[in-house]
Amino acid sequence: MTKHKVFSKKAKTNLTHLYLNDKNMTKINNIYPTKNILVLYLHNNQISKIEKLGAFMHLTHLYLQWNNLRKIENLDSLKNLKQLYLGYNKITRLENLGNLKKLEQLHIERQQLDGAMRFDFDPECLFALANHLKVLNIKKLKLANVDALEPLWKLEILLASENNFKSTDDITPVISALYSLRVLDLQGCSAQRDVHYREKVTAAAGHKLLLLDGKMISQSTRNFIKNFQTVKLEKQRRASEKPKTADNTTGTGTTASNSKASFDSCVSERGSGTFVDPFSAVLPPAHNFPGTHTLFQVTNRRPACTRVLRKPIKSPLLTKTMSANFCDEMAFRSNDLLHQPPAAAVCMLQGKEIKAGVAPAAAAFKEKLRAHRKIQSLPTIDH
Repeated sequence: MTKHKVFSKKAKTNLTHLYLNDKNMTKINNIYPTKNILVLYLHNNQISKIEKLGAFMHLTHLYLQWNNLRKIENLDSLKNLKQLYLGYNKITRLENLGNLKKLEQLHIERQQLDGAMRFDFDPECLFALANHLKVLNIKKLKLANVDALEPLWKLEILLASENNFKSTDDITPVISALYSLRVLDLQGCSAQRDVHYREKVTAAAGHKLLLLDGKMISQSTRNFIKNFQTVKLEKQRRASEKPKTADNTTGTGTTASNSKASFDSCVSERGSGTFVDPFSAVLPPAHNFPGTHTLFQVTNRRPACTRVLRKPIKSPLLTKTMSANFCDEMAFRSNDLLHQPPAAAVCMLQGKEIKAGVAPAAAAFKEKLRAHRKIQSLPTIDH
C-alpha cells in the first residue's frame, strides 16, 4: 500500500504536460499539481478570462486558442514562457506581455473581430518583446500596414497572410527594418498583384530572406534584383546630372547669340561686294596665327585627285590564250560557216585560219571544233 502511494506521488511530481482541452470549461479553476508542468493545453474551451496561472512558474508553452478571450492579462508571473498561442479569440489589442522576457513565439492570428473593430498593437509591449521575439503570427487581423512591428529587429518568421495590405509600399518600409527576417508569408493580400511584387519584397528584406509565400527565393531572382537596383541607381544619377547640364546650356546661350550676330554682320557686308569669312569675325585676328592668313581658307580650286594607274599585263602566254579563245568563240557563234558553200568554209582555230574542206559534213566539223576548244581551254606552260 505504501509503495503504491509513493509511486502515485512520483507520477504527480513528474507530470510535465497537462491536457485540459475540449473540456467545455468556462473559466480556469485551481489546477493541481503545478510544480513541474511545462506545457498546458487549454484550447477549444469557453474560457473568457485568463486567470489563476500564477503558480505555473516553469511553464514554457501555453495553448489558449479557440476560446472567448477578449484581453491579454495576468501573465506576468510566467517568467519562463517561450510559446504563447492566443489565436481564434476576440482579442483587440496586443498588450501586457512586457514581463515575458523569454517569449520567442507569439500566435495571435484570426481574432473574431466585429465589422468596425481593428486590431491594435501596444508600442511599449513591442519594444519590450524586441530583444527576444522570433516568430509572430498575425494572420487575418484586417491590418492595413505593419508599421508598429518595426522595433522587432530579431524577428525571423512573420506570418501576415490574408490582411488588407493594398500595395507593397505598405510592407516594404517595415520589412527593410527587420534585419533577421528569414520567412515571410503575405498570401491572400492585395499587395501580391503589384508588378514585380516578389522582387520588390525580396529587395526590401535583403539577402537573408529565404522563403516568401511558401516558395524559396531562387538565385536568378536575386540576380535580377541586383541588376534592377544597379539600373535604378544609374537612372537616379543621370536624373541628378540633368540640372547641371541645363545650367551649362544657359551659360553658353550668350556665346551662341554673339556668334549669330557676328554671322549676320558678315552677311550684310557681303552685299557690298567683298566676301568676308564668317568664322574670321568670331576668331581672333589672323596675325595671332603665324604662317596662316585665316583659320578656314576658302578657295575655288578643286584639289587634285591622285590616281594610281595599273600596270598593263605583259604575259605572252595569257595574251595568246585570251585572243585564241576570243577568236574561237566568235567563229563558233557565227552562222556564216553553215551558209557558205563547203569548199569556201573557213573558221578560226587557235588564232589560225582552217579550211573545212568539201568532204567532211557540217556535224563532224562542229565536233572537231568542240574538241579543239576543250584542249585549248586547258592552260599550258612553256618551258
